[in-house]
Parts: sequence; C-alpha cells; structure tokens
Amino acid sequence: MLKNASAQITGKFFTIFTSLLIVKIVTGFGKEFYGNYITAYEFLAFFGIIADAGLFAIAVREISKNKKNTEFVFGNIFSMRLLLIFAVTIIAGLSAQLVPNYSPIVKIGVWITAISMALTIIAGTLSAILQARMKIHFFSGSLVLGKVVLAGLVFWLARNAELFGSDTNLFFAFLVAGVVSNFVFTALVYFFAKRELPISCKFDFDYWKTTFRSSLPYGLALILQTLYLRVDIILISIILGASSVATYGVATRVIESFLVLGVFFGQAILPRISKEEKNTEYVAKTVSWGIEKCVMLALPIIIAVWKFAPDIVRILSNNEFLSSINFFGSDSALKYLVPVVFFAFLNQLFTFTLVAKNRQNFLLKVNAIALFFNVILNILFLREYGIIAAAISTIICEIVVFAFLSSEIFKHFKPQFDAKNWALIGVANIVLVVEIYLTRLGEHFIIAAVVGSLSYFGILFLRRKQLLSPEKD
Repeated sequence: MLKNASAQITGKFFTIFTSLLIVKIVTGFGKEFYGNYITAYEFLAFFGIIADAGLFAIAVREISKNKKNTEFVFGNIFSMRLLLIFAVTIIAGLSAQLVPNYSPIVKIGVWITAISMALTIIAGTLSAILQARMKIHFFSGSLVLGKVVLAGLVFWLARNAELFGSDTNLFFAFLVAGVVSNFVFTALVYFFAKRELPISCKFDFDYWKTTFRSSLPYGLALILQTLYLRVDIILISIILGASSVATYGVATRVIESFLVLGVFFGQAILPRISKEEKNTEYVAKTVSWGIEKCVMLALPIIIAVWKFAPDIVRILSNNEFLSSINFFGSDSALKYLVPVVFFAFLNQLFTFTLVAKNRQNFLLKVNAIALFFNVILNILFLREYGIIAAAISTIICEIVVFAFLSSEIFKHFKPQFDAKNWALIGVANIVLVVEIYLTRLGEHFIIAAVVGSLSYFGILFLRRKQLLSPEKD
C-alpha cells in the first residue's frame, strides 16, 4: 500500500506543480483573462463528476473483491462510462451557452475543456484496473508525462504569445494545450491497463441496472460534493464577474493543489479496505493509520500557508492579486480557506471508507446538507461581502461534513491511536510554529520552507517505522 500511495503522491506532485505553473503564467495576462480561463474549467467540474456517477469507486471495489470476472465487470462499467461521457459532454457544452453573464470566449472554451474532461475521465476509468491491481504507479507515471507535455506547451505559448495575434486566440491555445496533454495521458494509461486486463466494451444490461442501482447513491453524493465545493466559484462567476473569479481562483488553486493529495490517499486505501470490509478490526486499524497521516500532512500546511500566504500569492501570480486597504485579495482568501485542508483530508478518507462499507446513501444525505448550507450562505452574503463570504461558507460546509462523517466512522469502527506517534506529531508542529512565527526564519519564505520541512520530517523520522506502517507495533 505504501508503494501505491507513494506513486500517487509523486504523480500528484507533478499535477500540483503544473497547476501552479499555469496559475503563474495565465495570471500574467490579467485578471479578466485568468478569470475566463478558470470559469471554463470550473463550469466543467460539475459535469465531469456526473460522468462518473460513482462508477470508479464501484469498479475498484468489485475488481478488488472479484478476481474471476474482472473482464466482465470492467467491460460493462467502461461501456456505461463512455455513454455517460458522451452525453455529459454535449449537455455541458450546451448548458454553458445558456448562462447570460458568460463571455463568448468562455462559452466556446467550455466545448474545448469538455474534450479535456472526457479524456481525463476515460483515463480515470482505465486506472480502476491499475488501482485494484495495486499498480497505480503506472497511472502516476502516465500522469507525470502528460503534465510534462502540458508544462512544455504552456511555457511555449506564453513565450510566443505574439504569434497568436490576440488574447482570444491565445486563450483558446491554452485550452487546446490541455486537450493535447490529456490525450497523451489517456493513451499511456490505456497501454498499461491493457497489459493487466483485456479492454473491451460489454453490454450486459441486467448488470448495468444492478450496477447503476449500486453506484447511483454514491454518484449523487459525488455530484453534491462537487457542487458544495464548487458552487461558490460558479456563483462568483455569475454574480461578481471574471475579475472576482480570478482573485478567488488563485487561492482555490493553491488549496486544490493540497486537496488532491487527500483524494489520492483515500483512493490508495480503498482497495485495502474493500478486500477486508467485513473485518472491522482490520478496517479500524487502517482508518486509524489514515487519520494519523492526514493530520500529519495537514497541520504543517495550515501553519505555513497562514504565515506565508502573501508570499505564495506573489510567487504564483503578481502584486495585482494581493490585498490592500480596500481590496480583499487572493492572499486573504487563502488564509481563510487553508483550514479546509485539515477537514477535507479527513473527509476524503472517511468518504472512501464508507464507500467500501456500502454507506453511499449516508454520503448522499451528508453532501446534500453541505450543498444546502453553501448555496444559502453564498446567496445571502456573496453580493454584500464579496469573496470572503464564499471562503467562510466553504469552511462551514467542510466542518458540517466532517461532523457527520466522523460520527459515522466512529460508530462503525473503534480506531486505536498510537499515543507516541501523536505526541511526536504534536512536538513537530510546535517546533514548526516556533521556527516560522517566533524567529527571523519567518521573514524568508523559501529558507523557512526548506528548514521547516527538514526539521518537521526530521523529528518524525525518529519513529519512521511506526508512522509508515499501518500495522501498529
């Protein structure tokens, strides 16, 4: 499992790097340009999760549990997802044309990003085979190569922007670069997945009905989860405009860069829990280990980002996005949003654990409640208070979800925590706080990042065997 998780973290590191590189480059063309770019992608996020309908998690679970009929299971799930991808791509493109406040380039751009979305979902579907076979490192390697292609294309486009004659043409070129990189990524994943399992479309409609009934609650839960996490920026784009989307988007891109680690960590644990779902003690031990790791990763992120938010925003964009007396900038939004990392990491772990236990109906209810809170809070306060209202509503929603999910987890399992591990994690974070808040180290972001990382993980290194192994000593 550690090899699986390490591979995913490596892949996600390049995803983070590429995402932040794009933020830096695209914000250089102004708030309006970056706001349109973010809007085109954010609009597709909701539709992308519809095309999943919970089928990825179901595929991993079924392939992990049933090794005899994997070709039949995957072939049918693959067919269902391809059909959903086609339908959702058309619906997404048409829906964007109906939003009156979206500019013409955004409405056209949505069609291009829809292709990127379709390719990404296909790659994700194929990765279920690698996930279940504990060979996710092939997926991660493909992801890395795809992101290298994207980084190269984006850099070239920025350096040769004058060749495109206008910002509109350049805008479309950036979106096409995403399509090219996702095509490379998908082709590579297909190659590796095909070595593990023959890939073909199957059409057992009785199985389709059974699977849809099983996946629908989780699929709806994912849709609602995506909505409560994304509805704020969608409402900002409609109510406040592209400039506000850009300001908020810089902060959310930083947060999302951290959150992908939580998603992939949960996905890495899913096959392990699925195999032994009836062994409550085994699952409880795995969940305990996961909680420990989530907290170990989340706390230093929150501590560092709260201190260095202006430095991070300045590096990733420019001074135009920083707060001033009459402007709530990206750095302030980032400070408000960063506590989300703690709750989101744990929520992803709990979500995948409950999926393995077939508690999709519960997840559906929880995410519906979170969506209700987020929509109401944004509608009530967004116009008057601006993007600060969106940031606060996001935190409230994550706390609400955490309260429900943690209650359910502790009701079904009895996690046992290693007091020595937790004490060491506490000491490491206290040392980090002292270093960057109470010494001159806090005046130098890069030096603090290096020294803080070395001291933090150096302290944890004292119990590396106990911290890295889900089997307690």
